Amino acid sequence: MTTRLIRAENLLWAVPILFGLIANYAAYSDVAILFVEENYYILNFPSMIGILLITVLVPFMMHSVLRDLGQRSFFASWAHVFFTCLLMTTIFLIYTYALPINLKWKYYMGELPAYKKWDYYNSLAIGIYELLIYIQAAYVVYGIGVLVRHRFEQKKQEKAHYDYIIDHLDQNRNSAIA
Repeated sequence: MTTRLIRAENLLWAVPILFGLIANYAAYSDVAILFVEENYYILNFPSMIGILLITVLVPFMMHSVLRDLGQRSFFASWAHVFFTCLLMTTIFLIYTYALPINLKWKYYMGELPAYKKWDYYNSLAIGIYELLIYIQAAYVVYGIGVLVRHRFEQKKQEKAHYDYIIDHLDQNRNSAIA
């Protein structure tokens, strides 16, 4: 195995695939029902895997760029990978153990305990997914900040190098003329 395969950021795509496939076989239902803003969305587990992979695509690339430039912070990278994997695993666990419901239960008179429990799990999963998106956005902003600071320092070093060369050439030219 190459060192490129054994990197922390590879967990960002391995964890949703692994836990998504486990959830696909272990869940009570073949689909996950999401209720967002008065709309129901029915997703199967492979599509949930795809959504989570798309969510972590840009941060995954940011990890690779920062590592290749040598600007990767060990703490920030591992914290991002750990919390991202934890949140993705939690989302799959919620939908693995959430019992299937009848969509018409929302309109029944009174409260059905099964629907109330499912609604709680649904709200929890959506909140966790929102937190996951915020963490990805925060890491991308952090990465862009590191890249801008790196480029600024690089330009500063180049300017100092060119100034040194120009000063050194001017001294050689002045001493040759005298």
